[in-house]
Amino acid sequence: MLDAGAPDEPRVQETASPVSSWNEWDPLQEIIVGTARGAADMGYEPALSPYFPPGSPARAFRGGAVHPSTVDDAERQLDELAELLTRRGITVRRPEPVDHAVPFSTPDWNAPGGHASACPRDCLLVVGDEIIEAPMAQRARYFEVRAYRNLVMSYFRAGARWSAAPKPGMTDALYHDTGAPPFDFEAGPLLSECEPAFDAACFARCGRDIFWRPDLVSNAAGAAWLQRHLGPAFRIHRIAFREARPTHIDTTLVPVRPGLVLVNPERPCTDGALDLFTANGWRVVAAPPSVRSGRAPARDVSNWISMNILMLDEYTAVVEAAEIPMIELMRSLDCKVIPCPFDRVYPFGGGLHCCTLDVRREGRLQSYFPMLDEITSDDQQITTSS
Repeated sequence: MLDAGAPDEPRVQETASPVSSWNEWDPLQEIIVGTARGAADMGYEPALSPYFPPGSPARAFRGGAVHPSTVDDAERQLDELAELLTRRGITVRRPEPVDHAVPFSTPDWNAPGGHASACPRDCLLVVGDEIIEAPMAQRARYFEVRAYRNLVMSYFRAGARWSAAPKPGMTDALYHDTGAPPFDFEAGPLLSECEPAFDAACFARCGRDIFWRPDLVSNAAGAAWLQRHLGPAFRIHRIAFREARPTHIDTTLVPVRPGLVLVNPERPCTDGALDLFTANGWRVVAAPPSVRSGRAPARDVSNWISMNILMLDEYTAVVEAAEIPMIELMRSLDCKVIPCPFDRVYPFGGGLHCCTLDVRREGRLQSYFPMLDEITSDDQQITTSS
């Protein structure tokens, strides 16, 4: 990690911005809920090579619009989530429908279409009063942020900061040849370091400390860009877990509130970075697998989608209605649980956390890892590189 300065630097002073969110658990005031309208099935591209070995018929798939009935089923559940949150006094915003089944190209490559607008957590990262557009690594998602452009512009007009990471070229140089199956991330990453790349959902926010798990859609250059962009008031920590095809962190490491984090027992930490939590007094709790384990689509969502919960405050969790083991665990951790049917949204790439983006939470920037605050800036040499 790069040097961290004092927590009262001018950059992080509270403002009148309509955007303000530092972590995953402060009381939620405003949120974006995605939409399934206009979604497309992604055509094959280099970013999908870990899922489809050479010779697989899937490599010939050129994408297409999702069946209307599938879209309608998902949209009903997204609408129900939006209504649930609205009834609790939370302001809910929705993206504009975009037709993702439209081909597009750059000077270096062409794509038969896009993906969906269901997962704002993937393409937008909120840190404090700033909205950051992520430099996503999948070609089909190159223009995914379009659906949120007017929303982001409205926040910008009202005082929010708005920035975008360098748009990646996504040439073949970004993707390593995955070779013969089975692909194993630990044997070598999919992405090279030729340019920064990450999805916003590759990061878990805990105030001054932000955790990044290297995966199929992020690289060390992306984490380094974010560290330099945010500056010394923040500390980005690399934390690795054993998983053959990792994507995003929110089914592996899920902060619930200060001092409590859920982990995936099937994906052990491989670099000792999880010790930072226990050394600072955090309780690390193993989450239960999804009741759908073994039946979830390999590329769309994880068999641990049960962990993809949305915290409305430190003691209130929205959990998918069928995930009874997760509901029982959260209640045992003194949380009030709000069950919410969400399984029809899974084919669009995410659960309750993925398909939302908290824009404003009541709270301020804090450090939840006191041992790090005792380290002088001269001693801080933790790095985001592999």
